[in-house]
Amino acid sequence: MLYMATSSFPLKSAVDAGKVFLEAVSKQFTYANRVGMWLCYGGEGVKTWFVYEVTKGHEEEGLKELVNYYTAYFSIEGYKVEITPVLKPEDALPLIGLTPPS
Repeated sequence: MLYMATSSFPLKSAVDAGKVFLEAVSKQFTYANRVGMWLCYGGEGVKTWFVYEVTKGHEEEGLKELVNYYTAYFSIEGYKVEITPVLKPEDALPLIGLTPPS
């Protein structure tokens, strides 16, 4: 299962968020693997997108690891996060009766 964690925070909190990131990024997960991470900044603040793949059969444990990871950011002023399960097209198409291309 894939999870996308999207977060945002104001520019004035960027240094604090960066410090937490540098401390937390080395954390090793048991059931979640970081697939990619992206960010942008400007305007009203910073937005981030992280994608994690959770080991099949350990979805609950993997989600708990992600939630615990993001608690380190909760003290940052204006920080918001949402962790959402997402599907790859080859997993989503069969749910609506279509066959993915080979």
